[in-house]
Amino acid sequence: MLTGSIPKLLQEAHAVKQALEEIGEGLPAGISASEMSDRITALEDIIRQLDTLSAETTRLVNSKGDGAERVSDYIVQSRSAIKGIFGSDSYEYDMVGGTRKSERKKPKRKDKPVE
Repeated sequence: MLTGSIPKLLQEAHAVKQALEEIGEGLPAGISASEMSDRITALEDIIRQLDTLSAETTRLVNSKGDGAERVSDYIVQSRSAIKGIFGSDSYEYDMVGGTRKSERKKPKRKDKPVE
């Protein structure tokens, strides 16, 4: 499991790569500056891909919000139009999700506290 930040890891990897280049010969098999460079490049490519996807995700989330707002506004307009044409106690108003006037709760009056 990787802990810490990726920029710090990349900075450390570049420092190790530079040290491996200076050491040169005598390194164990499989440990080389070119291998470190390949791994750094692969990670940087993944980070670029993630940044691109993140930007695309943000754009899509914003588009989803805009689309939801347009649908919500249209629902309100539709209900208002149906209420205006057929009335607030009509079956049609109930069909589009409005609460018919006759089905609304009657407000209850609260008694004033006695002092």
